[in-house]
Amino acid sequence: MLNMEKKTILVFGTGHLAYRLKAKLTAGNYQLVHATLDEINGASQSVSLLENLQQFIRQLDVDAIKMVYLLDEKDEVNLQLIIALISLYPDISIAASLFNENLIPHLQAQHSNVTIFNPAKIAAPHFVAALYQPLERKIETGVISNTPKTSLKKKDTLIQKLLLAFIGLIVVAVLFFHFYEKLSWIDSFYFVIVTVATVGYGDINLAASSPVSKLFGIILILSSTFFIWMIFSLTIDRVLKKRIMLALGRKKYHCKDHIILCGLGRLGYFIAEELLQKGEKLIIIEQHEDGRYLDYFRQLGAEVYIGDGRLSKVLDDTNVAQARALISVINDDSINLEIGLNSRSFQPGIRLILRIFDEQMAKKIKEYLNIHLTLSASDIADEKFYEILK
Repeated sequence: MLNMEKKTILVFGTGHLAYRLKAKLTAGNYQLVHATLDEINGASQSVSLLENLQQFIRQLDVDAIKMVYLLDEKDEVNLQLIIALISLYPDISIAASLFNENLIPHLQAQHSNVTIFNPAKIAAPHFVAALYQPLERKIETGVISNTPKTSLKKKDTLIQKLLLAFIGLIVVAVLFFHFYEKLSWIDSFYFVIVTVATVGYGDINLAASSPVSKLFGIILILSSTFFIWMIFSLTIDRVLKKRIMLALGRKKYHCKDHIILCGLGRLGYFIAEELLQKGEKLIIIEQHEDGRYLDYFRQLGAEVYIGDGRLSKVLDDTNVAQARALISVINDDSINLEIGLNSRSFQPGIRLILRIFDEQMAKKIKEYLNIHLTLSASDIADEKFYEILK
């Protein structure tokens, strides 16, 4: 049995939010007990979560527990623990993290001692507010980067070249039949078009012509067939590819003063929703074309580009060079940083708002890499959870 001179705070969960709150509680001189679901289940031979949880808490003295925080990164873990705790100890105070907004009102309506927050919803307004804050650092315009400011893909001019060669063939053929076969200009042009189109009316033919004219006619038929087939095939291929790219959300944008949001996960969802409510022009870059929120935000008026925000072509296509700001909230610090630095090669003074989990690392990145605004969603959310104790 632990010595309970102070009210005990019990924290369940792993991840940035749980560890940040632990540090804050320790600094506040609270008596802290931290555990994970695996530790609870692994401490007993029972397969029942209720029995394992009851055995774990019995060692702590329930009356000494002031608050139980359920802060696992997985909603299903927190939900299991909420149900288990309220069934075992109906009067215990619980503060939990849930990203599923649909569950929160139902759970809180049934249990007045349960407080549930969505960390993403708490943090999102801070990221949006950062768009309108004065920049704390001077913008440097002399950024050196190996990333080109133009698309790496060279423009395909094969169709244009084939078309010019085909027109050249027709011109040469018209000249040949006019001067060699003594046809009038209009008859010569008519005969070449009929031959190229393989219509073959028979009103003008080369049956009585010289072998040279017949050989030239054969070359004209074969060459024109090749050109028509190639031009038609490449044109259809280009049209289909363009339609597929548009269907997948990949197209070249020319808008200005817009916001680019990279990542449409838990946090990105609320940021995008708030930006659209404020009337901002928004382009969302999402790597996965089967994202569950893509159609929803398209209906709200956002543009969606399917691609990797780290790639120069993606940033170029979304016109980052003329964007007002770029917000990257992908669930990986290094990717957010790479997207931010790559975007500066297009526009050195672009306002960057990056999600960095570690608050200390966020400050260092801001200082040493001259990133204007770096925010830790966990650092924002843990304040809200900590305030419950006051």
